[in-house]
Amino acid sequence: MKNPFLNLKSDKFLKNIILVFFGTFLTSLCNLLYQLIIAHRLTAEDFAAFNSLLSIYMLISTPLITLQLAVAKRTSELSAARDSNAIKIFLSGLLRKLSFPIAISFIIFYAAIIFSMSRLKIYSPASGNIITILFFFAWLVPIFIGSLQGLERFGWLVSSSVVSGIVKLILVIVFMGMGFKIAGALAAFLLATFFILILSIIPLRRYLTFKKQIGDAELKSMFIYLLPIMLGNFCYMFLINSDIVLVKYYFPPEEAGFYALAQMVGKILLFLPAAISIVMFPRVSRLNAQNAETASTLTKSLFYAFLLCLSGALLYNLFPHFVLKILTGKAPFASIQLGRIFSISMTFYAMLYIHINYFLSIKDYRFLKYLLILTFTQFIAIILFHKSIFYVQSIMAVVAVLIFMVNAILARSPRKEVS
Repeated sequence: MKNPFLNLKSDKFLKNIILVFFGTFLTSLCNLLYQLIIAHRLTAEDFAAFNSLLSIYMLISTPLITLQLAVAKRTSELSAARDSNAIKIFLSGLLRKLSFPIAISFIIFYAAIIFSMSRLKIYSPASGNIITILFFFAWLVPIFIGSLQGLERFGWLVSSSVVSGIVKLILVIVFMGMGFKIAGALAAFLLATFFILILSIIPLRRYLTFKKQIGDAELKSMFIYLLPIMLGNFCYMFLINSDIVLVKYYFPPEEAGFYALAQMVGKILLFLPAAISIVMFPRVSRLNAQNAETASTLTKSLFYAFLLCLSGALLYNLFPHFVLKILTGKAPFASIQLGRIFSISMTFYAMLYIHINYFLSIKDYRFLKYLLILTFTQFIAIILFHKSIFYVQSIMAVVAVLIFMVNAILARSPRKEVS
């Protein structure tokens, strides 16, 4: 009897997951090499300046990423109705209505980056200009990438991402070789982002127009939808990142260092199933719009995610010294033992991300209440019971399992419909 979960020939869902997984892997590899080249070519002072500018950009632009899921949700619903004109009205109307906030935020960001650079003693006007243009692109990229995701055009989505990574890698080598420093590194990032835009626009060009359409897009419901997306993503990011801040605060530098090394194991396990959520979200959203059954897609997604994380966890637990040495260049005993607990907690947190995307795709927001409660619980528990760094990670593992169990129950119980 054929396994319905692993039948690659007939399972388009699994094919898309594999495609996005390898695309994400190649992009991440290019990004890693990009960072390594910069770290080796820049002085410590310039590298710190580069990271400071990039951190400011990420801090301000990250909330805009929530647009991607909202756009993916709406385009997948319109795609389910097979209404190409409605997609055109939606995307063109969205770009038109966002033009004013984009222009205003562009001016504000430019002033903010100039002020920040003077305070941080970074003397590179070209870098400030490049970061500002990057911020402009940060508005557009989530819209186009979200559209490709919602329309399930994963070939174009992966191609734009991989080509961008390769372009960034080649250009940073060229620019660094020409003697450009911080501005060269940022220029490579900027031009790579431009390639993402170009390659995303090509398959979407039939849906884009500057002319105002009859029955222009009503976007209020989409912007309201951004609120649960932001809340869900905030809780998730807080759950998987607040521990390192608390460890840094409560423990001596040496122990915090052991914890940070072990956290690399967790980051890998969180990365492994990332492609599954990207593919699952538009599929479930489309099925939900058609009033079709969605639970089987969730089950498949969790199964694939667990399989990937289990493989990674087994590899680490069988060869912990080797794996940690490859990831960090160091393998102290405390980090090796912590990594074993990380392999449990991050497996369940990886599946939490799938649950969050599933509930958001069907607009079932019951999970938010429990997610908020358990996020707060983990934070307070670490503050109260941080007897050792092992206690901290054990608390995370317990909370991760609890959240998974709660979400599993919610997914199987009648959901609340939200129009």
